[in-house]
Amino acid sequence: MGQLIKLQDYISRYEVDMFRYPGQFIRVKRQQWEKTVLEKQQFLDHIFEFQMKWASSTVRDKSYIDKEFYKDPNLKYFLQRFPDTYLVLYKPIFKLKKAPVEVEIILISPMITWIITILEDKENSVFLGSHERFWTERTGKHEKKVLSPMIELDRMDGIIRTIYSAYGIELPIRKVILNRTGYFDFPLVPYDVELVEKRNYEEWFTSLRNMRSPLKHMQLKAGNALLQHCQTVCVRRME
Repeated sequence: MGQLIKLQDYISRYEVDMFRYPGQFIRVKRQQWEKTVLEKQQFLDHIFEFQMKWASSTVRDKSYIDKEFYKDPNLKYFLQRFPDTYLVLYKPIFKLKKAPVEVEIILISPMITWIITILEDKENSVFLGSHERFWTERTGKHEKKVLSPMIELDRMDGIIRTIYSAYGIELPIRKVILNRTGYFDFPLVPYDVELVEKRNYEEWFTSLRNMRSPLKHMQLKAGNALLQHCQTVCVRRME
């Protein structure tokens, strides 16, 4: 299961000690698995609740999670279908020059930082890519304009590269536009962007799931640096 180190602007246990909690999570999960009587999916849902607690509270403080996140299928996808050694920032809000900026999904593996934006709609729809501000979604004979996902990816890329440079972090950054339900038609896709759609999704997903490297110091350093620049809203725990 991917580790949820930041959810929007909620306080995270990982903010307290980024170099301790990832290893502790893996140990706790293994211990609970060894003594559980739950099935693969019930256990995953049990751990999901545990992750949400860690992503919204510390010993002293807590944040109030929007209940919609508990039903968010994309959040569960990144937490339940990737290895324990992947660190997930889900819609974090960065503080940049005193202005909050919400981004999409950051997935830090031991080797690569994946920045991901999801562009999905109806089954088998086709997104026609371009270098303009808007793309076109084609479903049968119907067409509509959608904002280019490149805008979000470039913004995320700029934020992360700036932070990494300031902290001396050397970790490759890969940009992904994810569409598990349909297709892309973008002949001149930029060299640093990967289009993941129905035709190559399984190959991409399997390659990430099969990555067996343990947690790396540079990976934890990267996660810690990003957390230092995330906005946090919380209150003191009454108990």
